[in-house]
Amino acid sequence: MDRRQYQQLLGELTPRIRSYLFPGFDGSDAAPTECLAEKSCSIFSRLVGRTAAVEKRCLSAAGGFPSVVAERSLPVVGPLAEEEDLDPNTQEILAEIRRIQEKYHLTIDELELILGYTVRLSPVHITLAGQIFLPDFENREVKMPNISKALYFLFLRHPEGLRYKEVAGHREELLQLYLRVTGRDEPQEIEKSIDLLVDPYGNALNVNASRIKTAFRNVMSDRVARFYYINGAAGDVKKVPLDRDLVIWEH
Repeated sequence: MDRRQYQQLLGELTPRIRSYLFPGFDGSDAAPTECLAEKSCSIFSRLVGRTAAVEKRCLSAAGGFPSVVAERSLPVVGPLAEEEDLDPNTQEILAEIRRIQEKYHLTIDELELILGYTVRLSPVHITLAGQIFLPDFENREVKMPNISKALYFLFLRHPEGLRYKEVAGHREELLQLYLRVTGRDEPQEIEKSIDLLVDPYGNALNVNASRIKTAFRNVMSDRVARFYYINGAAGDVKKVPLDRDLVIWEH
């Protein structure tokens, strides 16, 4: 890829692609270019055969998060197991990005390197009514079912993380969180919803964790979203990686 092709590729990044991949930027030509231009490692040398080890050192030196570099198996875009759950607008954005990949014959790794690895995070603002907003990302609202919000808020309140088998031990806390956001005056139905969520023989925890993940991936690239949703291997402690100093609760 020569410089002309590189500039052409950047020119094809529409405002909504840039907003999805670089939340918080205003979509102007200057923002992503400025973000990329000062990196000490040339993208061009990567495209002609940089080794993976050198690439990782380069990304780290250029301001990438080591945790992100270590998880390169999680791509910005690509075939996604839950893609059918994404909303139509997000699916269109991913289709646009894949079109650019195919046009310029770029792998996911190469496109990620071109677009940069700097991850800028927004605070999470949670209103009294349980709405979730990202102030630094155009104040976007992250929408999900209320029962999913209750589960998400539980994990936000436990930065140390929880195993799914431990969630049932926080039933009363979940109940209070759900009461806060649901607005329903149906005690029996509310209790039933919580019992279904914590049922150790059911699949509600996995379903709602997937909904939380999809909700964040509907408003931003997974490269950024992964800091916000519940992460963790099956059977292991699961947590939301986001620094809790970035979580703002209305009282």
